[in-house]
Formats: sequence, structure tokens, C-alpha cells
Amino acid sequence: MDYKNREPTKWNSDTTYALGPYKLLTRSIGIWPLDHFGKVIILQVFLNSFIQCLVIIIFIDDLITKGNCGLITDTVDALSLIATSILSVCKIILPLVYKKRMYFIVNSAIEDWANVRDKKSKTIMLKYAFAGRIVFIIQMIGAYMTIVPLIFGNPPTIHKFSSDPLSDNATMLRNIPIGPNCWVSTSISMSIYFAYYGLVTVHLVILCTAYIGGDVYIFGIAMHVCGQFKLLYTDMESLDGKKNFFSLRKQINQLSQRHTYLIKLANEFERTFNLIILLQVAANTFIIGISGILLLWGLKTGNSEIIIAALIRIYLLFFQLYIYSFIGESLSTQTRNLQLAIYNCKWYEMSPILAKDLLFIIMRTNYPFHLTAGKICNMNISSFKDLVKMMFSYFSIIRLMFEE
Repeated sequence: MDYKNREPTKWNSDTTYALGPYKLLTRSIGIWPLDHFGKVIILQVFLNSFIQCLVIIIFIDDLITKGNCGLITDTVDALSLIATSILSVCKIILPLVYKKRMYFIVNSAIEDWANVRDKKSKTIMLKYAFAGRIVFIIQMIGAYMTIVPLIFGNPPTIHKFSSDPLSDNATMLRNIPIGPNCWVSTSISMSIYFAYYGLVTVHLVILCTAYIGGDVYIFGIAMHVCGQFKLLYTDMESLDGKKNFFSLRKQINQLSQRHTYLIKLANEFERTFNLIILLQVAANTFIIGISGILLLWGLKTGNSEIIIAALIRIYLLFFQLYIYSFIGESLSTQTRNLQLAIYNCKWYEMSPILAKDLLFIIMRTNYPFHLTAGKICNMNISSFKDLVKMMFSYFSIIRLMFEE
């Protein structure tokens, strides 16, 4: 697939509306597939990945050498940061590994917007684009709002901490945006401390952009693919059996070719993102697990602050998994709906030859499409329900252990 020498499709206002936010977001971390993979992109990706990997290594080293020396919530935050940071690095690297596939998917979306046939088609496409924009705005605002209190609520200062208010003995602690303060040595110079604080702050910004940005990027592309299947559905349903034989056969052939193309597009989408989805499910399951333990511990001790923080984290992680399940469910449903569209058209008024052509298209739709997590499990609402049941069963077992 030669994309370097291909003339780029011009953008119009609708293309900018639908894909502009994702272009801006992915360019900020160097993974916009239509950009030439040059020195600037390599440097951008290297710096983003290096900063995240550096913080991961530092936090893992502190976790091993210093352990849980502060609040348990800070340690859980650090574990969550490590898991999400590893995943965000993958969300930067893997789209570049599959750059040709991503180019095919995104360029297809651009061409679709450049070749909108009529007002009805445009309305359907804008409906799915609007859904993508809403999720984009809510998720990204929510992501950046979570790091604001972390940064401004923990300014780079030194304060005294004493476990005994009647004692003169006090421990000097240095603030960091996330993680136990006791992990930051008081023996390092102020310049190194400020540099470390700045490193963690920059890391949080990159993390939000890559981690949550990767999700909304995938969601937006998936909604566009669903919109194209919906257009095919309406075109199939509106087939007129009384139309001239040759013109109708030409129309059916065009729709059949479009169906083949969309199936290829959906399969490329699945092959590109199934590994990311697998890592997402694994990371979220891990964080939900430790957050559940924290929640049960908070319930046992009556600490409302821990309970609220754990509940919010669990809710957000489940919501993130629900988004991927919704994507898989929507794509699977749209690929199956073509059978119903063909049945609803006026096939009974067509020539038997054309009716057989439609039958072959129906036979092709008997092979269902599934968005998977690493080819291991299907991502749909049913799988999401099973995961929720499994996690709550896990919480029940942990609760019994706490009671004992």
C-alpha cells in the first residue's frame, strides 16, 4: 500500500468537523497517520515515550526500594500510574507500527467526507460524527481536569509531617503531583527536586493525551465506520425492484463492492487495535482489582475519602471498558443489519437473477464481525456484563477475607 506518493484528499468543513479534533490530538503526540514519518515525528514520539518510560522506571524502583511508606491511597495511585503509563506508551508506539493500516482507515474517512452524495447521507454521517465529538469533548475535558488538582493541590514545597502531635520529632516531606511524598528524597538539591516535579507534571499531561486520547481516537474512527455501514443499509433498503434491469444490476454490484470494502475496513480496524484493547482490558482489570481492595479497606475503617476515591476510579475504569464494548457491539450490529436491509427492500419485484445476487450478499453477512481483545475475547455488551460479574465476584471473595 503506497501512501507516500499518493495525492492527499482535500478537506472540507465537514471533514474538519468530523476528524479535526482527532488530527489535532494525534499530531500532539506524533501519531497522525497522514503525516510523513520524518525526523520531527521520530523526535516527538521518542520524547513522549522516553518521558513516560523514565517515570515508570523511577516509580517502579521507588516501589521496590521504599515500598508503602506513605498513605495507601498514594501507593495505589502510583500503581495505577505505572499501569496506565505502560499502556499509553503502547498507544503511541502501536499506531506507528500499524501506520499503513491507520493511513488506509483515516484516508478512507477523509474520502468519504469529500464524496458525500446527498443531504440524507450527510445527515447520517454528521450524526455519528457528533457522537464522536461529544465523547471526545467529555473525555478530554475530564482527563485534563483530573490532573489540575494533582498539580495545583500539591505544589513543589517542603513541609513537616509528624505522626505524634505532642512530639518534636518531625519528618521532612517533599510534594509530588502523584504518588507517596516519602518517595522523594529530602537529600537531593532543590534544583533536582524541581526538575523531578516538572518531569512528573509533564508526564501527567502526556499521559492524559495519549491514554484517554487514544480511546477517543479509536471511538471516533469506529463511529465513522458505523456510519458508513448505516449508509449502505439505507441504500440497500431503498433498492427499487421496478428499475431497469441493467441499471439495477449495476447499482447492486456497486453496493456489493462497497460492502466488501467496508468489511475490509472493519477488519483492518480490528487488526490495528485488538492488541491495544487487550492491554486496556488487562490494565483496567488490574487497577479495578487493587481499587476494589482499597474500597473494601475504606469501608472497614470507615474512611469516606478513600471510599469516594475508590468508587470514582472503579466507575471511570468500567466506563472506559464499556466504551470499547459499545464500539464492538455497534460494529457487529451494523455488519449484521445488512441482512435485514436486503429483506426489507423490494426484492420480490426484481428479476430472479438479481434476487440471487442479493442472496449471495446475505450469505456473506453470515460471517459475523467481532472486535476482539487480542483475538482472545469479543468486545461487546455481553462480554462487558461478564467482566463486571467476574469483578464483583472477586470483590465478594476479598470481602470475606477482610471479615476473617
